[in-house]
Amino acid sequence: MPDTDPTTAEINGLRARGDRLAADNAAVRMRLAELERQRDERDEQIGRLIGSLNDAARRVGELDRARAEQEHRADKERWRFEELRLRRWTRLGPALAALRRRPLAPAALRRVRDALRERPLPPEPPAEPRRTRRPDVRVADTEPVEPAGAAPRPPEGPVARPGLVAAVVLGPVLEAALRYEWTQVAGLKPGDWWETLEARRPALLLVESIGTGLPVAEMAAWCRERGVPSAYWDTGAGLGEAAGAFDHVFTVDSGAVPEHRRRLGHDRVTHLPFAAQPRLHNPVRVHDHGRYPLLYEGEYDATAEPLIAPAPRLGAHFAATGVPHLYRQRVVPPWPHERAASARKRYQVMIAPDARRAYEAAAAGVPVVHHRADAAPSFGPAVEDGKDAGRILRALLRAPELRDRQAHLALREIHAAHTYRHRVDTVLEKLGSAPVRRDGRPTVSLVMSTCRAEQIAPAVEMIAAQEWRPLQLVMVLHDLDLDPVQVQKQAMAAGLDDVAVLTADRSRTLGACLNMAIDAADGDYVGKVDDDELYGPHYLTDLVPAFSYTDAGVVGKLAHYAHLGSIDATLLRYPDLENRYVDVLRGGALLGQGGLMRSYRFADLGRGEDTDLFKRLRADGVRVYAADRFSFVTIRHADAARHTWRPSDLELLSESRVAFYGFAREHILF
Repeated sequence: MPDTDPTTAEINGLRARGDRLAADNAAVRMRLAELERQRDERDEQIGRLIGSLNDAARRVGELDRARAEQEHRADKERWRFEELRLRRWTRLGPALAALRRRPLAPAALRRVRDALRERPLPPEPPAEPRRTRRPDVRVADTEPVEPAGAAPRPPEGPVARPGLVAAVVLGPVLEAALRYEWTQVAGLKPGDWWETLEARRPALLLVESIGTGLPVAEMAAWCRERGVPSAYWDTGAGLGEAAGAFDHVFTVDSGAVPEHRRRLGHDRVTHLPFAAQPRLHNPVRVHDHGRYPLLYEGEYDATAEPLIAPAPRLGAHFAATGVPHLYRQRVVPPWPHERAASARKRYQVMIAPDARRAYEAAAAGVPVVHHRADAAPSFGPAVEDGKDAGRILRALLRAPELRDRQAHLALREIHAAHTYRHRVDTVLEKLGSAPVRRDGRPTVSLVMSTCRAEQIAPAVEMIAAQEWRPLQLVMVLHDLDLDPVQVQKQAMAAGLDDVAVLTADRSRTLGACLNMAIDAADGDYVGKVDDDELYGPHYLTDLVPAFSYTDAGVVGKLAHYAHLGSIDATLLRYPDLENRYVDVLRGGALLGQGGLMRSYRFADLGRGEDTDLFKRLRADGVRVYAADRFSFVTIRHADAARHTWRPSDLELLSESRVAFYGFAREHILF
């Protein structure tokens, strides 16, 4: 039977079915978000109940201790009374009195004889009251939890420098982290390492200070003969005997640099700390994200005891070794590094991590509390006083906004200077084995169509204030009688170096105007902004790194703040839809890969062009990622006619949470 083309009715029916499925999918996602909120409320209630149980257990323990002290005092008094009663002189007095009354009575004589006989005294009670112990509170959710199931598979790529071949002798943690930075030749064997390197000549050799059966000094000599630079990285074990054979030495301990230089007899020693690998350490949400309060991970450090001591009462878990028996109920063996990256995200706060775990926790969006004022890296407060330790921990656990702000600032710092891309740049610079990417930042083009002349100046000012450079602005003047050259000069005077201003008449739709801007944009990433929304100076510096740790083609905002002008209130919309993959984003806060945006473009529509874009992306399997809620605010004026999208205030309130009244700029646009 020959194939026939579908009829228009069939096509419309399939489209309608697709729209219904999309609507059902959106409804399911909203229902999931609601269930997660309910789960969080339940967890909060459980937390309060656990706290009440612990308070009750403490009071019971205090009552038991008081009762033991009372019993001890009573036993002492009974013993003293019995001792006094059994003493001979206390019995002799009454016996002699009886003998005086009846001197010749046999009974009186026997009584005197009995009084003179020494009787054994009762044993003395112990010097201290009996010891009591506080009752154990055993609640399932207070026990340490290991990640369920198999370890997650690490992502395959991408590799930042596929053309750079590096031979490495690294431990499993660094080997897993650095495989995304270059083409890595690992797994070398003692018997044939030279054959492997001859078959694939590396551009450099990097050896970590770990125990290995490989002749690393001989490998360094092999590299020197062939003009291949070599580096030794002391990651905490100190200098091995072979360290002197390498061209350059790195160390994670900045304080060890002078001693290493003295011992090696040269100054080719550089501080190279640990870092985070965004492909492995990132804030993308996991199951049970933030479910548990506190985590201590790694080797027990006695100097952190002032900070650790109050932690068990606040629900801490210890994924550690060497932990005192006192904390036994909350200890599990340390997680393998491939599990730890996701397991940490199940906790709200991380206590006193070592340097490597501090970088990794900060990259995962987990707030950190240190136990030394000179802690490096210092992602978060340092607490050395035992009295303040419990206070700062409780403050962080009870204030989600405080936690999230601290975590967000730390994450921003990680992507600014502390990823393994930055560390590899340092290695390459010192070894001179490959050019360092000085222009590593991609270009971002922001496209904006405006039909309101009064909005141009504030919009340009916000875009010019962006910390991200290089930055291009492409603006379309939609049905505005303005000189594009003057608008361009105005934007450049505000601080933008690359500005293109286009004009479009009234017949053009918004989608067509945006496509004009996309055609003129030449950035590696293309983003859409609106002229009546607010963007913080770190809007782009926070968004662009999301491409390094997700598989998304488009990133942006879904959880966000909205200022409701009618009641001067700031709402938090979709609070559970941040740091996760989603179906749609806010139309005024999206950033896509340049090639993808030029390929998909916007539909020739006057309204709903964003929804149509995400519908087509979803149909083609292009992933969309919603980042954090900060650095972006939607403005809803009291006069709804000023907006193309016009939901009622009640509709917005019904699906949002009132964060505060007024507009706290520093709270959102920091």
